[in-house]
Amino acid sequence: MYKIVGADGKEYGPVTLEQLQQWAGQGRLSATTQVQNAATGEWRAAADCPEISGFLAVRVPTPGAIGALPATGGEKKGLAITSFVLGLGSFVFCLSVLGGIPAIILGHIAHARARRSPAEYGGAGFAVAGLVLGYLSVVLTALAVALVLPAVGQAKTAVETVACANNMKQIGLAFRVWATDHNDQFPFNVSTNGGGTLEACSLGSDGFDKHAATHFMALSNELSLARVLVCPGDSTKRAAQNFRNLQPANVSYHLATGPNLNATNTTEVLAVCPIHGHVLHCDGSVEQKRLGKAFNWKGD
Repeated sequence: MYKIVGADGKEYGPVTLEQLQQWAGQGRLSATTQVQNAATGEWRAAADCPEISGFLAVRVPTPGAIGALPATGGEKKGLAITSFVLGLGSFVFCLSVLGGIPAIILGHIAHARARRSPAEYGGAGFAVAGLVLGYLSVVLTALAVALVLPAVGQAKTAVETVACANNMKQIGLAFRVWATDHNDQFPFNVSTNGGGTLEACSLGSDGFDKHAATHFMALSNELSLARVLVCPGDSTKRAAQNFRNLQPANVSYHLATGPNLNATNTTEVLAVCPIHGHVLHCDGSVEQKRLGKAFNWKGD
């Protein structure tokens, strides 16, 4: 009976001479493999054992030799190397979470395998490097997003604010153009017999007309596009395709009506935006005001 020292430094056996011959034929036993004869207890190189040297295969041991893996840390490193490559790509080539998260997942798996079975799985160093680079990439990406998002939100708000003011300027211009053909009066002060909407006037408790959509319909020729009646920052309203089907759900702006509101009373408030606080005056000018829970359209 014999014992041998595998490529991983561990002892295997006792085995028979026939088993050693089979291993030699498979290339799993080389001339330098240390062999102990159980009868003598002496360790010798396989080539120095007459009963073994005769059937030694003259070949370089391949992966799978006794001990499964060399003492260098194993042969199965693919997962760890993949983690490292993904982590490096995410950090250096700006792949961010696209490479960082997979690098972290694979790195944890590879590192756990290497710790659990070091003789079978290697590349623990690659796995740790992949983990570090992956986490760095994800953290830096999160920081960048945290810094950029507020700026993006502010820029979006600024754009919407400007667009809303432009909408209200178009509305104010439409009212004044309409008034030039109706003795400086706005639609809500002209009877339906004269093309106005006087009969539809109905002020709510907030001081704004309940039928703003009806009054805006009278400006269809002057406004052309119904979408200007929706504030870009108002997610509760949807622009109408045309004025024929205009409904309250297609109007964001609150409209004030009354006999004192006409083209000659230029400082009177004609409409307000409940989203941004813009105020449209009868002369067509638009100013921004901060609105609280309630707004008195007759003054601040």
